[in-house]
Amino acid sequence: MLQFSVRTALRRRQAGLGGVAVMGAALLAGCAPVPHLGAAPQPIAAEAVAARQSLSPAAPDAAWPAEGWWRAYRDPQLDALVAEGLAASPDVAMARARLDRAAALARQAGAGRLPQVDVQGGVQEEKQSLNLGFPPQFKPVLPQGWNDGGQIATSLGFDLDLWGRNRAAFAAATSQRRAAALDLQQARLVLSVAIVSAYVDLDRLIAERAIRATQARGMEQASQLVEQRRASGLETTGTTAQATAAAAVARIALSQADEALALRRHQIAALVGAGPDRGLALTAPALAPIALRDLPATATTELLARRPDVIAARERVSAGLSSIREARAGFFPSISLNALFGVQSLGLERLFEADATYGRVGPAVSLPIFRGGALAGRYRAARADHDAAVASYNATILGAYRETADAVTTTRLAAQRLADARAAVAASEEAFATISARYKAGLATYLDVLQVDDRLLAARIAEADVAAAARGADLALVRALGGGFDPAADQTSQKDSPHG
Repeated sequence: MLQFSVRTALRRRQAGLGGVAVMGAALLAGCAPVPHLGAAPQPIAAEAVAARQSLSPAAPDAAWPAEGWWRAYRDPQLDALVAEGLAASPDVAMARARLDRAAALARQAGAGRLPQVDVQGGVQEEKQSLNLGFPPQFKPVLPQGWNDGGQIATSLGFDLDLWGRNRAAFAAATSQRRAAALDLQQARLVLSVAIVSAYVDLDRLIAERAIRATQARGMEQASQLVEQRRASGLETTGTTAQATAAAAVARIALSQADEALALRRHQIAALVGAGPDRGLALTAPALAPIALRDLPATATTELLARRPDVIAARERVSAGLSSIREARAGFFPSISLNALFGVQSLGLERLFEADATYGRVGPAVSLPIFRGGALAGRYRAARADHDAAVASYNATILGAYRETADAVTTTRLAAQRLADARAAVAASEEAFATISARYKAGLATYLDVLQVDDRLLAARIAEADVAAAARGADLALVRALGGGFDPAADQTSQKDSPHG
């Protein structure tokens, strides 16, 4: 008898499963059609970008920037500023918050792959109406008056995810989380370069201010000397006016230098997440001279893998592909397994008796037939987001190569410009010494002195500008090369390329 019952149950189960399969096939045939959107755009392959000549290494032993690259300047004040900025900058805080949000969304998306378990319960006092069409002979057995009752039930649901919708949603959210983590790395890189760049410019402005101050003092002394010579009948009134005007112009230039210096201090304070008074506390930079870097030998093959912005863009392409798969799966039936088990009773004292149990278990199918274009709209939107991500990725790649080529070109020319600037200063100083001696001997006019002094001033300022520009080019190359980002040490970068 038992054997017969088991066989009967198995036959019924097989028949039921077969019915589900037939029903699934029928439902699949009745699904809403998936729109055809044509071939999707493809990301640019690194080897397709013509950059080998522009990025050819000139120094075989050149290395990639190291983490904490700014410490090469050996300036404790600069080290403290970068540390302050990375800890307190609102830009870094926003990037970190976006990462936290992306991580939370990835966890939320991952929950769709797991069974969902709920427990419900309740206790109530209730009274059954006897005037709802019950035959008179049934009324004596119906509950009389007010009675307490309750129920406790546990429900379980599991989406079989036959079309991979939940898996695709989780993959998309995971790629977005990786992209947000890389955005944080990029934000830290951009901020550190900005702080060091502003600090280098502060050094330039302090040097320029010193030059302007020296010039202003010299012009003031010269004006007084010319006035004395005019009083002695050795200079004309016109020469005196020229000297007075030159002194006034020098004072204006000094005031402008003071203004630029104050604004740069304010900028540095804002970059490190502090008020403007933080900039007032800065002392003169003590930057150690460093050799300008060049391209590493592996620049053409490793550049894209060393830049967090490129890898982040690649992750967003992967997220777009997963979102397309998720949206496409929405056109097909959703099949889940649901179960419910609980106890309920009229009379709390009998709630946990054997006869109080109830339950159900079985598959559930949801078939999208007509949604008013919602499914097609979502599918097209996912495709458009993917296409935009590919375009952004391609633009990021081209921008990375351009930034690197620009930076290395400027860096390689900076050394010669700096040598020329120093030679110009030396020649201008010699010329000024000569014209000053001739003027004192009465062999040159004061206008001649002013002209040579202007050239000396321009040469000194050009030297300071060229030196700062050389450091700026080095900083641009640091940023272009990824600022010490190491993909092998960063777990967020472990993802297949969108080319695959």
